[in-house]
Amino acid sequence: MKRILAVVAVATAVVATPALAQEFQGARVGVEIGAVDDDFAGTDKASYGINAGYDFDLGTTVVGVTGSYTGLFDDDNTDLRDLTIAGRFGFKATPRTLVYGTAGYSNLDADNFPGSLDGVKVGLGVEQKFGNLFANVETRYGNYEFGVELYQTVIGVGYRF
Repeated sequence: MKRILAVVAVATAVVATPALAQEFQGARVGVEIGAVDDDFAGTDKASYGINAGYDFDLGTTVVGVTGSYTGLFDDDNTDLRDLTIAGRFGFKATPRTLVYGTAGYSNLDADNFPGSLDGVKVGLGVEQKFGNLFANVETRYGNYEFGVELYQTVIGVGYRF
């Protein structure tokens, strides 16, 4: 009987532990501010953005999808918008700290382009949870048609449902 109780106790702990560890599971939305640059060490422009996504917490790793809109604060009548849909993969550095990377499709439209440009965007970031709220820092690189590049660094806050 003691052996059966021990097996049941261990099985219960194993099944319950992943549920307790799912700190990064579910839908999330956020806002961000940052800087955008077309040549990495040139003229930065202040940016703003919104993002939304859904993550699956697999224990020590997290996978998900994220979409974002980035625009420029209009300081010299330059109009830029960047839309991105990307996959996200990360690992938990601590139970409430996620280190992650992103990669996906991006579409850039700006005043000085004849139409919009398709490309790919990759990024690296760190997200810290505070209950259902989170804060993050992320750096991104976009490579678009005709050799156009975009570097971006943002800080953000958001809510996980």
